Amino acid sequence: MNKYKVQFHAHTGSDPSDCIFHSDKDLIDRAAHHNYDVLAITCHDKVVHTEELKEYAAGKGILLISGIEKTVSGNHVVIVNATMEIESVKTFKDLEIYKQKNPDSLIFAPHPYHPLPISVVSLGKNLDKNIHLFDAIEWSCFHTKHFKFNAKAQKKAAEFGLPMIATGDNHALRYLDYTYSIVNAPSKTVKNIINAIKKGDLEIKTRPMNFMMLAGMTGRLLVLEYLRKLYKFIFRTKAQKKTVEFGTPKYLDHTYSIIRATSKTVHGIINAVKRGEFRSKQSQ
Repeated sequence: MNKYKVQFHAHTGSDPSDCIFHSDKDLIDRAAHHNYDVLAITCHDKVVHTEELKEYAAGKGILLISGIEKTVSGNHVVIVNATMEIESVKTFKDLEIYKQKNPDSLIFAPHPYHPLPISVVSLGKNLDKNIHLFDAIEWSCFHTKHFKFNAKAQKKAAEFGLPMIATGDNHALRYLDYTYSIVNAPSKTVKNIINAIKKGDLEIKTRPMNFMMLAGMTGRLLVLEYLRKLYKFIFRTKAQKKTVEFGTPKYLDHTYSIIRATSKTVHGIINAVKRGEFRSKQSQ
């Protein structure tokens, strides 16, 4: 039996919800630096996994597996070895159908009982109601020596006979190696790694954050989320005003943006906007 260092909860600049400054390849590079064997990129509501990224990771000795942190009935759920079909899942009933069709996926509950601001999207009581859908429960990096936010999740995992998978819920690369799992599997394949986790053949590796680190991470998430919502509100309001004021397609070119991007792709355009590499134009 071999031991593999695994990180199954990490976000990148490809995330459509979070404001993150590192790219998919930056994450892979940092994971290689920390000697990870297996990695999943789990952006919100979007599978960003590609063959190019898989090959790039393989070149650094990492098995990259597709993943997503999906919003299901308002709650976050992480799915690893996810197919594109997962993006259409909206409810727990949808997730149940997905699980039946994709038994090789790994479904786990991230930060299910953590306090604000994470509790807004955490499963809470919905984990108990839908426990049959989950293969594991997350041991989250968000904890300190005195704030044991994983304690309830640990009790629930024991109650329902589910393994705990330790992850970093990573949004900033400097914290990538604080919490992860060591998985015992016969070989480094998708099937073997996921089956080992489902059987509970893994170890939690974690070091508590100090209070200032935890407060800083939480504050950063709150500020970035506020700015993201403010940005969306401002542009939605402007769009609504234009519709009311003009109400005709002839004014389509009245206000627009010039974006400086490396290529005309969804990834290139969105990342350029997130970095602020654009300017507004308004015709007279």
